Amino acid sequence: MSVFGRLRGVWLVIGVAGVASACEGAAGPSVTPGSPTAPATSSAGGPPPPVSDGAAPPDPPGGPRGWVLAYEETFEAPAPLALGAWSSAPVVDTDPFADDGSYFRAKGVRPPTTQRASAAIGRDGWLTVESASRTTGAPPAALAQTAPDPGNPSNRALRIRSIAHTDATIVRPTKALPPAYRVSVRVGFPSFGDGKPGKNGYDSGNETAEPWSTSSAVDQNGFYWLTILDTPPRPHNNTWIHHHRKVVVDSDNHSPAWMQIWDGAKFVDSGEHPIMMFAVDGRTAGGNERIGKPFLSYSSGAWQPSGEIRAVDAYKASTWYTVTIARKDGHFTLSVEGDFAFGGKKKYEGTIDAAARCVFHQNRPGEPSGACTDTTSWPALGPQHPHWPADGAWDDWFMFGDPHENYYEGEVYYDDVRLEVWRD
Repeated sequence: MSVFGRLRGVWLVIGVAGVASACEGAAGPSVTPGSPTAPATSSAGGPPPPVSDGAAPPDPPGGPRGWVLAYEETFEAPAPLALGAWSSAPVVDTDPFADDGSYFRAKGVRPPTTQRASAAIGRDGWLTVESASRTTGAPPAALAQTAPDPGNPSNRALRIRSIAHTDATIVRPTKALPPAYRVSVRVGFPSFGDGKPGKNGYDSGNETAEPWSTSSAVDQNGFYWLTILDTPPRPHNNTWIHHHRKVVVDSDNHSPAWMQIWDGAKFVDSGEHPIMMFAVDGRTAGGNERIGKPFLSYSSGAWQPSGEIRAVDAYKASTWYTVTIARKDGHFTLSVEGDFAFGGKKKYEGTIDAAARCVFHQNRPGEPSGACTDTTSWPALGPQHPHWPADGAWDDWFMFGDPHENYYEGEVYYDDVRLEVWRD
């Protein structure tokens, strides 16, 4: 329960490091950050993040076959997180959908001056917290800091807060995930809008998604419970993440509703506190440059047809939930457990075959793309940025928080972050 984390077992089993409206492919290895041959970049102006060589970690010795806890962070230390100082150093990021990427430059968009702060926390610095803000005067700790659990003051948790919709904070692993892993986190007391007409959790109700979009930001407000990306996560404009997600558990409170929630008997049109569990469909044509590839939503006990945006249930605001994403034997398993608005106390869980369903960028270094290869591209990017090049490969990175520098305003708590690995 310490901010320095705890290591259990003998081996540290993370492999050699490598390091969307908000529901609005990536380039090949020579141009996509996170791919084996791409140049590493740093969004905080510091040294570039490490990039995995794809080597498998050693098996933890001894003990029975099964999941073994490698790291746990429970944010119990009374000392505040040491998140460092803001830096306004220019961002170097070659991704076409980055803040200063070619996609936006072609539209005449230039990124605003943004401060960034990043720090490794936990045992061996296994977690990285990174924040971004256009607001001057407030320290990074205003956006990410340990605080008393609002449901149990004797417990402490990590509070992530976006005071303005131009603030963003994410938590990620400092190193890429190993071949088989199970990541879980408790998520609670979210306050990122309500999905009803009105201000939807924003201060003035006049916030926009500029400069990357002229749309109102107020129509959508939310956060990520937990997601797996194909490149090291960090705060960006909202379009960026839509082109880097593999599997996702997130919430986007919005009005009018453009999605459906399963109420236990039928699908209802609603954008009020939805919990989305989905994989990104890398096989089916569709989507667009702003929102990325179509969803494979898990709801009503099944993976829904490609493109259907359907939530598994709705969350309650003053409640804790446990969210887990595991990858093993070629399958992703997503689960959310807690007390839901429609289903009551229960656990929702769905497993999907990553290769058979072509979950976007599912193959990692050393694994073939196979039938998922897709050399087509978004029209604005051209053939030099194919959706899924035959020689492409992408590590897995988890992320939670508010990653958007132009959407989302509010706060949410996270606790008990666990990384488990499989022992044969």
